[in-house]
Amino acid sequence: MSKNRWSYSTKSDKRKFIAAMHIISLAVVIQLFIYEILPEILYGAVYEFWILYYDVFESEFFYLLPYDEINYIIVNIVVISTAVAASLVTGIFIILCMKTFAAKSDNYNSIKVENKDKISFKFVLPKNTFALLAAGLCIVQFSVLIFNYILYSVFGVPSHFETHTESYFPQTVLGIALYFISVVIIPSLFEEFVFRYVMLNSLKKYGNTFAIVVTSLLFGFAHARMSAFIFATAVGFFSAYIAIKTRSIWFPIILHAVVNGTSFLWQFLSANPFIDDDIINILYFAFLSFISAVTLIYLLTLIIKRRESRLAPPGNYIYISKGRKAIFFFNGAALLFFILAIARSLQDYIY
Repeated sequence: MSKNRWSYSTKSDKRKFIAAMHIISLAVVIQLFIYEILPEILYGAVYEFWILYYDVFESEFFYLLPYDEINYIIVNIVVISTAVAASLVTGIFIILCMKTFAAKSDNYNSIKVENKDKISFKFVLPKNTFALLAAGLCIVQFSVLIFNYILYSVFGVPSHFETHTESYFPQTVLGIALYFISVVIIPSLFEEFVFRYVMLNSLKKYGNTFAIVVTSLLFGFAHARMSAFIFATAVGFFSAYIAIKTRSIWFPIILHAVVNGTSFLWQFLSANPFIDDDIINILYFAFLSFISAVTLIYLLTLIIKRRESRLAPPGNYIYISKGRKAIFFFNGAALLFFILAIARSLQDYIY
């Protein structure tokens, strides 16, 4: 056995695992509260600023904007600000608390091994990146289709019912740009920073599988929307696996941007009055067929070549029993987070 790995843990390791468990759980609760509270405060502040200084701009562009467009611009400014604030506060909170209360094990002294094992911002992409992106898109699209089928067959809710679908799409360049930043750029950078960089690196020493499961489930629940939970959790597993495999955050960032960018594209096409719904349905079917074919070919290639898919164990592995790992999801902060996320999700279907 390598001198940097062991099959036991000290009392100090156990205490630090419990500390890590509470830190991560509390962090996602803080993030959820920021997403719930900050938007209302920011919206009021931005709207008051807009009204107060409306005449100061003296721009025909602003005078000609319809109310819906002005409101949409303000909403997206609020969304961007909230996402950045929530991610930075959560990430910094975890980093500082982990260093203070759950530092590296007393049995682990090799900083070189720890740094080598760490998921970094070094630009590294896996082989067959295009096929893996297609696989990620397949995971998302089929997860949504399965969710819609369950929603309709079990609860009788029409499959087209999506509470997060925007009823208004921006009409100006500024509005479209802000919306693109809020749904594509910001989430792919800041959410991946929190879940696939900070959280995954913090938990990886307790085992790759454990770190992937925890961060993926928290990522799914963090969306606080039933329609997003299935695909967010599934793509979370996929992204975390690739992040550990490549020791780089860049594939998850790119995949996140591609997934959200695809959603943005469909919304843009649907809002275009010159494109018929039948054409959009044909395009979607062609898109789904293409990514499915690419994914299937890639999976068959893996089977034929019998490529190794298992992850190498972390060099700074700390053994914690499965029973102790299981209680991660049953501490007070984690339970509060799950309850709040479920309650927030149900609001979209009840009210």
